[in-house]
Amino acid sequence: MKRAQRVLKKAKWSVWAELLRLPNLFTVPGDILLGWCLGGMRGGVPFLPIVASLCLYAAGLLWNDCFDASIDAKERPQRPIPSGRVSRYAVFFVACLLAVFGIFASWTGYPIAIVLTGTILFYNLLAKHLPWIGVITMGVCRGLNIYLGLAASWPLHQAPLPTHFIWAFLFFTAYIVLVSVIAKNEAKPGVKVGSIRMLAPLMTLSLLPVFAWYDRGIWWLPLLVAGAMVLFLLRRHKVPALVAGLIRFLIPLQCVWCLSMYDTYLIQFLSVFLMLELGALIAARRFSGS
Repeated sequence: MKRAQRVLKKAKWSVWAELLRLPNLFTVPGDILLGWCLGGMRGGVPFLPIVASLCLYAAGLLWNDCFDASIDAKERPQRPIPSGRVSRYAVFFVACLLAVFGIFASWTGYPIAIVLTGTILFYNLLAKHLPWIGVITMGVCRGLNIYLGLAASWPLHQAPLPTHFIWAFLFFTAYIVLVSVIAKNEAKPGVKVGSIRMLAPLMTLSLLPVFAWYDRGIWWLPLLVAGAMVLFLLRRHKVPALVAGLIRFLIPLQCVWCLSMYDTYLIQFLSVFLMLELGALIAARRFSGS
């Protein structure tokens, strides 16, 4: 414990922000809000599940750098651990601490939090090294994060799960699989991604019939998000910028899903997700999201 405290004091806050891909953390609360919204928005605003989700997400990112330290030493020596700015031991210690706190903070959704933690560890220890298994596992982690939000207003023993949640789970899982496939090439200098990047706006447009079928809120909003995606993708070709931008697009996608269910909370949802988007953009000016 004393050794960990000494090591932690030496690392600057900016090192931890780099390890945690700070811009990406702003995409996490939206998962919980989306799940809570899909469950009927019962039980009050899910502050504790948001804290739990942030802790588990952060733990996963830190474990990723711990287990990839030897690979990063060859491909990305500027990362905090290979460059010697923070020790592998300290990062692992903080990751475990965050994971334990995240499970306890999840409260009513702790079974899902445990499954999510196990899935994160499975990804970092084994799945990431297996073709397709890794990217699918990464997508499932995002889907489980939304499920953690659903548990805040939809008791786990209550069945069946809402159909719109299943659609959301599948959509965000598939979206993260796509981003992860693109990200596989980010360590290769000069690599550009071709037409595969355009699958993101096409997936977004696929939400139109889903939202129109439920007819509970503003169903045409995916058109705006897909248009913004196309403009972004036409200006970005290098993999790191593409990955970071597509991850940030999770925020408007989460907002679109919420407004498709409850447009009566238009101002509230727009305010919250706009703040998250601004936070992500500001953080992205200094820290990488990939």
